Amino acid sequence: MNKSIMIQENGLSVSFHIREDGVVELNGLHPVQDNVKTKIQEDPEIISPLLEVQVTGKSTRAMHAYKHNFSSASLDFHYVEHKLERWEKGKELQINLQTEYGMQAVYHMKFFDGVPVVQVWTQLSNQGAEEIGLEYVSSFIYRELCNNGSLPYGEKTDIYTPLNGWGCEAQWKKDDIRNLNLPGMTVDGFNMPGFGNNRYCYGGRSSWSSCEYLPMGLTHDRETGESYCFQIEHSGQWLVEYGTEPGARLYLALSGPTEAENGWWKNLKPGETFTTVPAAFGVVQGDISKAVAVLTAYRRKIRRPNADDEKLNVVFNDYMNCLMGDPTDERERMIIDKAAEMGCEYYCLDCGWYDKGYWWDRVGEWIECPQRFPNGLKSICEYAKSKNMVMGLWLEIEVMGVACELASKLPDDWFICRHGRRHIDNKRYLLDFRNPEVRKYCSDVVERLIRDYGVGYFKIDYNVTMGYGSDLYTDSCSDAIMEHYRCLYQWYEDLFARHPELVVENCGSGGQRMDYGMLRLLSLQSTSDQTDYIYNSYIAANVASAVTPEQAGMWVYPYEDEEEHVIYNMVNGLLLRPYISGMVWKLSENSIRLMQEGIALYKDIREDVKEAVPFFPLGFGNIRQDALAYGLRREDTVYLSVFAPKTQDVKIPLAFGKEIGRVEVIYPGKANCEYKYGNGILSVHMPREKTARLFKLTLK
Repeated sequence: MNKSIMIQENGLSVSFHIREDGVVELNGLHPVQDNVKTKIQEDPEIISPLLEVQVTGKSTRAMHAYKHNFSSASLDFHYVEHKLERWEKGKELQINLQTEYGMQAVYHMKFFDGVPVVQVWTQLSNQGAEEIGLEYVSSFIYRELCNNGSLPYGEKTDIYTPLNGWGCEAQWKKDDIRNLNLPGMTVDGFNMPGFGNNRYCYGGRSSWSSCEYLPMGLTHDRETGESYCFQIEHSGQWLVEYGTEPGARLYLALSGPTEAENGWWKNLKPGETFTTVPAAFGVVQGDISKAVAVLTAYRRKIRRPNADDEKLNVVFNDYMNCLMGDPTDERERMIIDKAAEMGCEYYCLDCGWYDKGYWWDRVGEWIECPQRFPNGLKSICEYAKSKNMVMGLWLEIEVMGVACELASKLPDDWFICRHGRRHIDNKRYLLDFRNPEVRKYCSDVVERLIRDYGVGYFKIDYNVTMGYGSDLYTDSCSDAIMEHYRCLYQWYEDLFARHPELVVENCGSGGQRMDYGMLRLLSLQSTSDQTDYIYNSYIAANVASAVTPEQAGMWVYPYEDEEEHVIYNMVNGLLLRPYISGMVWKLSENSIRLMQEGIALYKDIREDVKEAVPFFPLGFGNIRQDALAYGLRREDTVYLSVFAPKTQDVKIPLAFGKEIGRVEVIYPGKANCEYKYGNGILSVHMPREKTARLFKLTLK
């Protein structure tokens, strides 16, 4: 056979090699350009199969330690045919593969018009007579990472790891690959072996997809200037793995759950199919800002079309540094007045509306609390509507508290169970969306709230995790997590089919479930539970790497009646989606005017925000830095947030391929800071520390 499949789409050059034995290899994925010298692997003993599939009862084909790159079953898949066809937003490649024992595979690679990022997944089907146990299936593996140019990858590769945590979301760590103990390099004149057994990996361990890391990553080739970007589009368990192979090559493997890391195992019976979680991979000529820009464009392509991400509605939420889960009729009316006065368009009543006192372990029935709302919750909803705001409510729809009376009446198979007991996490049972009765109950709750109260917005939170998953009706606990999420996604799709204008905010204790399994469906993401506005700016400066700016709900929650405090809070949100809260009843007229000014400005620039792409002129920020900068660019208009948490003087290198014609501070209107631009540097002198300003730059 020994032939090739060559595709050039959207600035990407993709090449596959079909070996004589029918094994298909992905041997090239890089920007289309003439000046890149690609190294071709000519050793016939080195095999790089398109898929990695570990099958129970089959060996690995070499020493590999914990790596997932040497499964012998991967060589069983042989080329049958391929096709490249047009679809709504681009083209899709399908490569059909088969084995001698009846397992077939369809490898999908989707291209999106104008975006150098592909979406990849594989569907396996058992057409044989015997059951097949699956222990690992790659969503995507590429074995030629940083293989262009003349230098070995070990001398030129930077790996960016997306650390994430509660209150410290989107905190990137940059490593020279030599610090990660991956061989295939020269160290002090000593030639290391071409490959080793160690790897560098990170992943999601349970049902909080971004508890410790974001399900994504970036890699930069310092020699060629290429940057790679990728993400795994799943809300459960996942794995990113870097490793080395013979021929001094660096590979990247992306997958959902695995047996080795997560205890995942799937018994594929005759006639059954299994589909991997989707993954995205792109490469550009440029730095990490360019990589995030194309990933942003891709995210906009894959998400559900919805009015909220077009309008960028301004939401007031009564929780953070505000009522903190203790609402009453009187307090809500007071805050609704302030929200309307400031120009908010949606009003979300957060947690606590359904019970008096300590409500944490009693959630689950979602009935209003008459002690909190003696005039009825509907009267509050109608009051918000009378102020021209759409009403919203907080729900944690996937749980029931251990003290919830309804939970004690329901069968165990409504819940995540292990070892004959319901799994309990922080005094909550977790509903199992694989059960159709659970899905119907949750749909009935939502329909009732929409019908009876006119709710047009839900903040759906998720403050617990299900550990390893459920052992009811499944091949493995881990597989139950995967299926739970697939059923949850379908539940949302059905909900939006019934209510296309409904707005749903994704929240998982802030940003602990921040992934494009959820965000391809939901229009808005709560990015953090951080309560300190200065620490929040370290998230604000980075979070557009994880979420499109228009989906990134960023708290603007002043809790001190002081001018620079209010301004800093507002700048945190203006180039994302400002999510208004705070102790607004304590603010003076001057502070309220600053809030009104910021919200009005956002309404003026939000047409740009939803089209612009992020850039990070100081690199990704971290809490050790004295100054931060984050910007958006749309054609010849550039917006730049400048934060000075620990200094008064900030210098920002700027390069756009065009001259900067005008620089101005657009928030606050009274700049009260000094700045000048020259020799590619914007120099800003703030009036004091803990200040922030929003700039607009016009290119010519």
